[in-house]
Amino acid sequence: MIAATKIMATQGIGSQKLFLGTNSWKYGLVNLAAFLGQSMKETIMYNACDENNWTNPKAAQQFGGEAYTSSYSCGQGGQSYQDYKCTKEDDAIAGGKMACEIDLNMSIRAHTQATWYGAPPKMFCAPKSKIPKAPKWNWGGPFCPAKGGYKYKAPFPVDIGMNQSYVDYINKAGNCRDYDPIKAGGWEFCGGAGCKNSPAPLFGKPNGRTDVEGCCWWGRGVIQTTGICNFGKLNYYMGARGKKEGRTVLYPDIDFCKDPEAICKPSSPPALKWIAGFFYWLNSVQSYKDKDGWVYMEKLKNWTDAGMNLADTSYIDACSGIVNRGCYNPPCGGNKMDGGAQRAANFATVIKAMKLA
Repeated sequence: MIAATKIMATQGIGSQKLFLGTNSWKYGLVNLAAFLGQSMKETIMYNACDENNWTNPKAAQQFGGEAYTSSYSCGQGGQSYQDYKCTKEDDAIAGGKMACEIDLNMSIRAHTQATWYGAPPKMFCAPKSKIPKAPKWNWGGPFCPAKGGYKYKAPFPVDIGMNQSYVDYINKAGNCRDYDPIKAGGWEFCGGAGCKNSPAPLFGKPNGRTDVEGCCWWGRGVIQTTGICNFGKLNYYMGARGKKEGRTVLYPDIDFCKDPEAICKPSSPPALKWIAGFFYWLNSVQSYKDKDGWVYMEKLKNWTDAGMNLADTSYIDACSGIVNRGCYNPPCGGNKMDGGAQRAANFATVIKAMKLA
C-alpha cells in the first residue's frame, strides 16, 4: 500500500495524481483515510481481491434474481458490468473507444472469495459452449468432509482456471470441491435451467441473465475496478494499450482488457491491487463534481477545516455514496447505499489511528 501511495502521489496516471495535501498535510491524510475506510468495507474485511458473490436471499428479494447464482459475475445489485459505457469525453481522449471490447470466448475464474461457512465459490465467466446454463450455489448443504476424512475430495486448484475438469464439475452440479477449506455447499440448477441474476433495466437488461458468457468484468482490487469502461481506462492509462500507443505507462506488459484478472493474480506486482483502487478513487471520487455544485475536493477541505468532527458524517457519507452508488446523495437509480454506518465507522477508526481526532 505504501509503495502504491508513493507511485500514485508522484507519478499518478495521466494528468491525475493522488491528492496528499496542499497548504495542509491534513487534507491529504483525510483523503487517504476516506479511501482506506471504503477499502475496509469493500475488500479488506474479507481479505479479498475479487468481488464476492454477496447476493444472499435478502438481497435477491430486493433486487430480483436467485440467491448466489453464478450469473452474478454478469452484475450484482441491478448492474450489468458488460454495459458500463464510457463517456463521450473518455472516448474522445482515447481517439475512438475507451472501453474494452467484450470477448464472448473469454474464460476466467477468480482467485478469491468469501470464506464464511458455506460461502459461494469464486466468480467465473465462460462462453455458453462451455457453461450453457448458470447454476446457483446451495450454501446450506451438503456438508463437506474435512481434509483426510471419509469421502473427502481435494478442491480444484485456483491456477487451473476454467479447465475442462472444473467445467465438467460445474455442469454436473458438483459440490464440495470449489475451494479449501470448504465446509458446506454445492451447485444446483433452477428447475433444470440456468439461474437468473437480477434484472438491470437501467442498462437495458429487463430480464436476469442465466449464463456467464462475456461476464468477466466483476470488481477487482482494493476498491474494485468494475466493468468494461473502467478496465479500458486501466489499459489506456496504465497497461498494454498505453504502451502500444507510445505512452510511458506503469504496467506496459499487462493487457487489462484481455486479462482483467491480472489485478488479482498472485504473480502480478503486489502494488497493483492498491494502484487499481487508487485509480478508481482518482477517477470516481477525488475528481467528483455533481451538476448541482457539490464538489468532493471542496467538501474534503471544508470538513477538515471545520475540525474533523467525527460526529459529522456528512463528508464520509457522501464518499460512501459515490463509491457504493455513484452519487454523493443516494439513492441513485433507486438503490440505497449499502453499509453506510460501517463505512463511517471505518473512516473514524483510520482518523483516530492517524491521531487526527
